[in-house]
Amino acid sequence: LYAKASKDVVDDVVQMVHVHTEALKANEKYQEYADQVRQFKLSTQIFDVFGETVDNYSVHDLFTTTDTDIDRQFRLAETKLGNEGVGNEYGRQYFDVNDPNAFKIDVIIFASDSECIGNLKTYAEAKFHALNDEYRRYIATIDSERIRRQYDSIVSDGDIVSKHNFRLPETIQVPHENGGKEYRDHLFVDGNSGMVTLNLNNWEEGVIAEEEQRLDFVCWLRNPPRKTWSLCIPYEIDGETKPTYPDFIVVRRDSRLGYVIDILEPHNPAFTDNLGKAKGFAEYARQNPSIGRIQLIRMSKDVSGQNRFKRLDMSKSAVRDKVSHAMTNDEIDHIFDADGFFMD
Repeated sequence: LYAKASKDVVDDVVQMVHVHTEALKANEKYQEYADQVRQFKLSTQIFDVFGETVDNYSVHDLFTTTDTDIDRQFRLAETKLGNEGVGNEYGRQYFDVNDPNAFKIDVIIFASDSECIGNLKTYAEAKFHALNDEYRRYIATIDSERIRRQYDSIVSDGDIVSKHNFRLPETIQVPHENGGKEYRDHLFVDGNSGMVTLNLNNWEEGVIAEEEQRLDFVCWLRNPPRKTWSLCIPYEIDGETKPTYPDFIVVRRDSRLGYVIDILEPHNPAFTDNLGKAKGFAEYARQNPSIGRIQLIRMSKDVSGQNRFKRLDMSKSAVRDKVSHAMTNDEIDHIFDADGFFMD
């Protein structure tokens, strides 16, 4: 899907090492750290005849490390950086013929700095989420079982939540609800009129209106509860597994797949099942990477004080991670505050 991903990541880490090295040199700290790598201290203690130390653990000898020891430290640093070839690539880009060990020392210094490792972990997490969010739905198009297994291993997928493939019938009994609004862009319409009449509540109608404004919007489907073909997502509440039927399925154009489907669920935050449904949606998103957006939607005020629909997208792996660790409805509210967004 993206063959350069590994190279891009290694190049990014190489630049992190280089930037750190240049910063140390600019602050005149590099030589001190390099000397620590090149030398090790032998601490000896001198005791009197009664077994008491008389020199307070003074350092008496200083030895220069050998190339072999620098190589050992370099291998340890490479292991700490994931054994992805960062050290060798750094050497390829920044090798100094006048000081062949310099690039190894740069890598050793970087890997031994706890702040650098912390920044690296932050970068790795953000990069993983970005790549996974961008390419997850294309995994289903891969023919190679080996590649799919590798992907599953990386994202730590477990048992499949959806126990059967979701397939729509070719025809359905098109509803005609009294007092409803006529729609021409519903997936199923009356064969004669080309329309369907649905009685949506204010939230549902507002969400569909927002979707219809998207440039990639194609059509939408109201997902009725408990039909033989309805999309059902399991969730847990009070230790009991229950079914939920998301309100809408939206079809959008996709440049690679042709079309992609989204799952949208406008849901009142006052309901006590918000935690369970959020976790159920997150797990469904984790197990079904071919789905586009999987969103819980609620009404909230924007910065200007206007009531608008705020969306929490479970297709975003960073959001899923937060939701999967949430224990209360209040935590879900906080995640909505931090990661929810309004459509432009």
